[in-house]
Amino acid sequence: MKNDATTRPQANQAPVRLSKGDFVTVLRKLLQDEAKAGKSSVDVRAANLHTEVGVYPARGHSMPTCCTVMYEEMQPGDEILLTPPGGKGATLLVRYKFPR
Repeated sequence: MKNDATTRPQANQAPVRLSKGDFVTVLRKLLQDEAKAGKSSVDVRAANLHTEVGVYPARGHSMPTCCTVMYEEMQPGDEILLTPPGGKGATLLVRYKFPR
């Protein structure tokens, strides 16, 4: 995932509440791109996904929503590689397997 600082709000700007749909769109696009590239799986860390969708870390972040989407997008065969304390946090790491 790339993070283009020129198009992202800066950390000192007012927080923007990201929606569940924002995370779903970016995660599904990532999974689609990796599958098209012929990969057998892709590991997604919550901090990286959140940064791709919107600035993180920042005041008013949407990490709980990001993690909820990551869990909800899991299918049989996918694996949770790292669960943060409480189940939702920047270190959540999920391996999504292909085909989906």
